[in-house]
Amino acid sequence: MNRFEAMGIGRSLEPVNFILQPAWKIDNDMRLRPGELLIDVKIININLTSFNEIGEETEFDEVLFRRRILEIIDQRGKLHNPITGTGGMLYGRVLKMDPQYENHYGLQVGDEIISLTSLSVTPMRLDRILSVDFQNAHLTVEGQCILFSDSPLIKMPSDLPNKTVISALDEAGAPTKAYSLIQPGDKVLVIGASGKSGALVAYAAHKKLQGSGSIVALVLQPSHRERLRDCSFFDDILVLDAANIPQVCASVLQDKYADYFDVVINCVNKPGTELSALSSARQGGTVFFATLGSDYKLAALTAESMGKELSIVPYTGFMRNHAAFTLALLREFPEAQKFLSPYSTYPSFEDHVRAYNSTLAQKCDEIRSSGYIFNSPLSQATLRQALKVARYNSTVLIYGESGTGKEVLATIIHQNSERKSFPMVKINCAAIPETLLESELFGYEKGSFTGASTKGKTGLWETAQNGTLFLDEVGELPLAFQAKLLRAIQEKEITRVGGTVPVKVDVRIIAATNRNLEDMVHQHLFREDLYYRLNVFPVLIDPLRKRQEDIIPLTNFFIQKYNQEFGLHKSISPAALNLLSVQPLQGNVRELQNIIQHAMINTTFDEIKSSDILHTFTCVSRRTAAAPHTGGAQQQPRRPTSLKQMLEEKEREILLDYSRYYRTTQQLADALHTSQPTIVRKLQKYRIRSGEG
Repeated sequence: MNRFEAMGIGRSLEPVNFILQPAWKIDNDMRLRPGELLIDVKIININLTSFNEIGEETEFDEVLFRRRILEIIDQRGKLHNPITGTGGMLYGRVLKMDPQYENHYGLQVGDEIISLTSLSVTPMRLDRILSVDFQNAHLTVEGQCILFSDSPLIKMPSDLPNKTVISALDEAGAPTKAYSLIQPGDKVLVIGASGKSGALVAYAAHKKLQGSGSIVALVLQPSHRERLRDCSFFDDILVLDAANIPQVCASVLQDKYADYFDVVINCVNKPGTELSALSSARQGGTVFFATLGSDYKLAALTAESMGKELSIVPYTGFMRNHAAFTLALLREFPEAQKFLSPYSTYPSFEDHVRAYNSTLAQKCDEIRSSGYIFNSPLSQATLRQALKVARYNSTVLIYGESGTGKEVLATIIHQNSERKSFPMVKINCAAIPETLLESELFGYEKGSFTGASTKGKTGLWETAQNGTLFLDEVGELPLAFQAKLLRAIQEKEITRVGGTVPVKVDVRIIAATNRNLEDMVHQHLFREDLYYRLNVFPVLIDPLRKRQEDIIPLTNFFIQKYNQEFGLHKSISPAALNLLSVQPLQGNVRELQNIIQHAMINTTFDEIKSSDILHTFTCVSRRTAAAPHTGGAQQQPRRPTSLKQMLEEKEREILLDYSRYYRTTQQLADALHTSQPTIVRKLQKYRIRSGEG
């Protein structure tokens, strides 16, 4: 058996025969292949970054949480969070062993094991999720998984509790790496010292220093400091939000410890604390980001801008003998186990949920005040989804009818992401001719085709380097070009037209469409593999007719906007507002905006009345009706022969317009302030069916 077979590469389905970690989907058929091990899975420990993201995505609803876990496994064949790119680890029992399995660990059927292999590379099937332990980020499950000959694992030790061991080993790379980085006499700062990773790192530092040097802990809340009171080896315990940069710069951390520490170990499992870590390290010192939550690239660029020569060490998931080192640490310092069992994220799970919801609500209010107008629960839910995913680097696919505001939402995601300092490049895929798509998106080398610039051209994809690329109307891309788009997303590189050397491009993709891509996949109009790459985090913007509570605040916003733009002082009557609020507005926000602009320009009074709105609808209706015939000869309208005929035609026109928006005769009667029998009689007279148009 070769090493690729021992790594399970043959189970990669998309792409085929690819490394399992970045593969989008792997084969989770539980029938053993040569060199494989079948495990009866009992407990899953989800990586904390992934656990928190799924919790936030599902509003910490246990039913939805379970459903999301099963969806990920169904889609990918592994528990590999597509948003965070992380997995976790598991505990189970050996069920069956292929004769060619290279049994490095002396396993027998029935042995209890902990897999040290990430769930992001582990083929898995779950029959049931029995419970979700929100305190420990654990799932109790019934299911099976496949491990390979090269998959690292350990036999479950008998002298330590199962969940404590699983929690510790999920972070085992952090204390082991910290121990190797710290030298006797060093001054060490542990950011996030009261959590699982932070506690293990602190005990590893204590073990290495053996009374020399110093260890300072930084925690988020006073209650966290109380958890560390028994750890007598800390020289100082600071309570500080390391993500609050202005507070940090004015705090004791800046005043007392700026440029002070030889080794800074950041154990906070979320972005935003990079600057605090870098500011605390001395020139020539070491900063170790012990979790997957920090942005290593941002840290490197920030250190460069600060003029600091630092050894920046990224997350280290696996080191030789890291499991044995961490278990020995637990045995040497039994008090360290209290940080792992039970373990809570900050450390109180309830505190975490409250803080998260408070932060999200505050962010929604900030965005509302900056011009994103919404009042309906549906719009608020959509905005919350956008803000959740903004913090992660995953691909987003925004669904919505034309005019719903997909580009506005994409901008909000970009502006609330770590990439906000870099460009957001917007591409309307439907507006670029097929023959120019490749050169516009990927650029071209000089002289690559007739008419090409002698200097060549940088494509829009490269222009978005380190930022966000917004692909609007992605459903309009030609099928032939979709394969090239897929490769650019998958490989994170493009090749210019006429070029031979691939160019690495790091961009975040946000796509948008008003079409049903899943139906297009079934009709073979859209590539299935590209659909899955784009549909990592879908966000739906509901049409305006489903969120009518937004119509009045949007109307007031547009009136204020055009008053300023046109130098007007117009308002709208309550009756006109009421009329607008019950319209279906098939063109959504864009149609509403056009109606308000048209009414403000056309009305001769300072107040927009219902009649002005009706007139605007009539004009729009006429333009819409005429649109299909603009390319051909125009028919001369028949001239009415009498006032009665003119009034009847106007009456019929009004009834036709209103019947487009009101589906019952009672609704029509209420809107026109008349009786239902009158409406029924008029519709019969003009041979109009309710709901016509």
